[in-house]
Amino acid sequence: MNQQNQHIGYIMIISGATLWGLSGPMIQWLFQHSSISSIDFLVFRLLLAGIFLLLYLSFSKKQIFEIWKYPGHRFQLILFGVIGMLGAQYFFIETINVSNAVTAMLFQFFAPILITIYVSIQIKQLPTARQFISIVIALIGLYFLITNGSYQNILLTKQGIIFGLLTMLGFTFYTIQPVSLIKKWGVILVVGWGMLIAGVFSFLLNLNLSIQSFIESLTITTTVMLLGVIISGTLSFLLYIGSLKYLSPSETSILSSIEPLVAIIISITWLNESFGYYQLVGGLFIIIAVVALTTPKKSKYEN
Repeated sequence: MNQQNQHIGYIMIISGATLWGLSGPMIQWLFQHSSISSIDFLVFRLLLAGIFLLLYLSFSKKQIFEIWKYPGHRFQLILFGVIGMLGAQYFFIETINVSNAVTAMLFQFFAPILITIYVSIQIKQLPTARQFISIVIALIGLYFLITNGSYQNILLTKQGIIFGLLTMLGFTFYTIQPVSLIKKWGVILVVGWGMLIAGVFSFLLNLNLSIQSFIESLTITTTVMLLGVIISGTLSFLLYIGSLKYLSPSETSILSSIEPLVAIIISITWLNESFGYYQLVGGLFIIIAVVALTTPKKSKYEN
C-alpha cells in the first residue's frame, strides 16, 4: 500500500471519529433544548439513516434484497436489528439523556474489553498478560468514571450507571452477533437493514408518536441540529468503513480512540460540562486499555 493511500485512510478515520465524537454532544444539546424524547429521536434517526444507506447501496448497483432470500440470514438480520442495533442505540441515547455525552461515549468505548472477556470464555483460554492488564486498567477506569475515586460519593445517577452498563452490553452484542452476516454481505448492507429494522420496530413500540406534533415541537435551530446529528452519525460510519480499504482494523481502532477525547473537549467548551479529576483519569484509563488491546503484537521477525 502506498503512502498516499495510507494518508487518505488516516484522514477518513480521523474525520469519522471526530464526527462521531461531535455527534454525542450534539444529541445532548438537542435533548437540553427541545422536548424530543429518546425513542422519538431514535425512530427518525434510525429510519432516515437506514433508508440513506440502503439507497446508497442501491444506487451503487448492489442487490439489497438478496439477503432476505436466505431464512437463516433473515432471522439473524432481524435479531441484529431488534436487539443489536436498537438495543445499542437506545441505551447509548438514554445514557446521554440521563447523564452526558462523554459518559455514554466512554461506556460504549468499554465494549472491546467485554468482547475480549467473551472471546476468552468462548475459546476456553485465559487472556494473555497484555489482555489481562488491559482489562484491569479498564475496570479501574470504569470505577473512577462512576465514583470519581470514592464509592461514597458516586457522581453518576443510578439511571446513568444502569444505562451506561447496558450500553456496554449493547455495543458488545452489536459487534459480535452480526460477524457472519458481515463476512457474507458486507458491513453497509447489514447495518443499513439493521437500522431500518430497528427504526420500524422502535416506531411500533411508540405508536403514540405523532409526526405532526414532533415537527411542530422543532424550531429552526433544533431542526438543523437534528439533521446535523443524523448526517454526522451516518457520515462517520461511512468514513470509518471506507478507511478500512486503506488501513488495517487495528489502525482504525487505535485512531478511533479520539472519539471520547473529542466529546470531552466539545462538552467542556460548548456545553460547559464539568468532570471530576478522577473521572477524567478513568476515561483516560479506558482509552489506554482499549488502545493496548487493539494494537497488534509486533512479531519478533519484524525490525
